[in-house]
Amino acid sequence: MTHNCAARRERQAGNYLLHTLQVLCFTLATLVGHAQSAPSPAFEVATVKPSDTKNPRPPSVTISRDQFEATGMTLRELIKIAYDLNYGANEQIAGGPAWASSTRFDIEAKEDEPVSKQLQNLPHDQREVELRQMLRTLLADRFKLRLHHESKELPIYQLVVAKGGPKLLPAVTKPTSNDEDKTAKPREWIRFAGKGVLEANGADPPMLVTVLSMQPEVGGRLVVDKTGLRGKYDFTLKWTSDMTPGGEVDAGPSLFTAIQEELGLKLESAKAPIDMLVIDSVELPAAD
Repeated sequence: MTHNCAARRERQAGNYLLHTLQVLCFTLATLVGHAQSAPSPAFEVATVKPSDTKNPRPPSVTISRDQFEATGMTLRELIKIAYDLNYGANEQIAGGPAWASSTRFDIEAKEDEPVSKQLQNLPHDQREVELRQMLRTLLADRFKLRLHHESKELPIYQLVVAKGGPKLLPAVTKPTSNDEDKTAKPREWIRFAGKGVLEANGADPPMLVTVLSMQPEVGGRLVVDKTGLRGKYDFTLKWTSDMTPGGEVDAGPSLFTAIQEELGLKLESAKAPIDMLVIDSVELPAAD
């Protein structure tokens, strides 16, 4: 019973983290590279404390104008945010103690006013690079995190266009609430609309591979976009989820079949050299 409850909580956490993914991927997903030639600003103040295990809150990340908040996040999840890793890319982080994957933390970090203004004046891409670097600095300071990069050949899945071409529908702009001759830029999101049902509005392939990497069917492999598609699309994907409890009958297609039949795409197994982060040392943060 304990194992089943734990597994259920993990599945629920995965669903809650879809909202987190929307923040991470849609607010922070346009990074190019990790290295910065000039020193980046740091958060002025930050509090780090273990999450309340008696009254757990759904894992989430919130980024406002001058503040970064993370709730119920493990160190490994925070590393993925800081280093722009796909949420499902568990094998891209190696080493570290067991608590790095199990103990959850709440973080509140605030920028001072000059830094906040400096960031707001930067182009979007540069601003998000700076925010990630600030989070890396926080992890190094409070968790004493030290790591290095290694390249390792790992099994992955490549998302490619299937024979017959893609079946994705281009995203449709929606009229504004008034009657003027204007259109609003579509909101971009991917969400679960039920077990084995994925809905997308104005989504691109990089957003899709992020969510596919979360699914148990891919076995923790990294999913890489090799479609060559650059557009925004609306679509619904339905399949028989591996999360279906035993005893339930569901005659729907597997995830792999559904992707091909419904989206005109295909997941192909491959091996590729993957950039890994290896934790050299880390400490539990001092209580605030």
